[in-house]
Amino acid sequence: MKSILIVLIFTIVSLWACSKKNDANPSTDIKIISLTANFNPVMAYDTTVITVEASGESLQYGWVVNHGKLKGSGKTIKYSACQSCIGLNTITCRVFNDTGEMSDTIMIRVTPYHPGKK
Repeated sequence: MKSILIVLIFTIVSLWACSKKNDANPSTDIKIISLTANFNPVMAYDTTVITVEASGESLQYGWVVNHGKLKGSGKTIKYSACQSCIGLNTITCRVFNDTGEMSDTIMIRVTPYHPGKK
């Protein structure tokens, strides 16, 4: 009987300790709400500002582009492209923290600087 009581007390204490640990660490789920550009399409040599809105704690941001250039960091960056980048280009934003990550892409159409040229 004594050993059953000891096991029961140990189980209750273990469950209580685990539940306290979970309460101390609130959910840090990351959600990307939107990824937008202030101009799309954009003419070659012009810029557009791209902004990500995301929810979560202690967020960090990483940006990658397949053609063109990115300037800046954080939630908002500037994108520019030259004549050789005409067409549909992909910008990917990675939002992350210590507990996970999400990414989303936006397609930016780059048009010729001189509309008659291709």
